[in-house]
Amino acid sequence: MRIGIIGGTGIYTYEGNMVSVDTAYGSVEVVHAVQGDHTVFFVPRHGAGHVLPPHRVNHRANLQALADCHVDRVIGITTVGSLREDIAPGTLFVPADFVDFTVSRPTFFDRGAVHVDMSQPFCPEVRQAVLAAARARGEVAEGVYACTSGPRFETPAEVALLRRFAHVVGMTLAPEATLARERGLCYASLSVVSNLAAGLQEVLPAEEIAAIYDRMRPVAMDVLEETIASLPRERACGCRGAFERGAL
Repeated sequence: MRIGIIGGTGIYTYEGNMVSVDTAYGSVEVVHAVQGDHTVFFVPRHGAGHVLPPHRVNHRANLQALADCHVDRVIGITTVGSLREDIAPGTLFVPADFVDFTVSRPTFFDRGAVHVDMSQPFCPEVRQAVLAAARARGEVAEGVYACTSGPRFETPAEVALLRRFAHVVGMTLAPEATLARERGLCYASLSVVSNLAAGLQEVLPAEEIAAIYDRMRPVAMDVLEETIASLPRERACGCRGAFERGAL
C-alpha cells in the first residue's frame, strides 16, 4: 500500500530518501520511505525547513505530487488552537467536519463544472483508523475544524464567533481535504491542540506553543505508525470516484 503523509508545524521531517517531484503546479520535495509492508511518501506542508506561511502553502502541488506518487491514502498532520475550554493544549483532535473561511480557493478544476461531494468530508476508513490509533495513546477529542487563512492568529471577537459552531481553529486543513477529494484520494487528519485560542487565554506565547509541539511530536508519530499498520489494504469507501460523481 502507498500512503501519503503531509506534515505540518512541529513535524517537518521523516526518515527516508528525499526526491523532488515536478508537477504542473510546482516542484515538491517528497521523502520516500518503507514502513513494514507499506511505502510512505512524506510531504512537509510548509516546504523543507518550514519556509512557507499558511497562506502561501502550495496545496495543489502537494496533493498532485502525492497523486503522482500513486498513493491511495493521505493523512494530514496539523496543529490547532482550541475553541473550547474542555479541549486542553496537548489533546489529540480528530476532525469530523470543517468550515472553510480561507479566501483563496485552490482547486484542480478551474475550467468545467465539477462539484465534488463533501457530505462526508473525510474518508471514513482512514478517519476511523486515525481515531482508533489516537484513542490508544490517550485523550482524544472530535468535532469541527474552522479553517482561516492566517498567517495571523484570530482575534477574540473572531474566536467568539467561531466557537458557536466549531471546536478548534487552524489554517491549513480545508484546502488540503478538498483537493484530496478532487483527486480521489482517501484523506483524514490528526490534529494536535497547541493552545487555547485568543480570548480563552490572555496571550499566546510562542515558547509555550513550541513546548507543546515538542512534547506531542513523538505521540503524533506513534499514532501515525499505528494508523498506517491498521489501514485495510482494499479501499471500500467512495473517495476514489468523487470526481466522476461531481462532473456535470
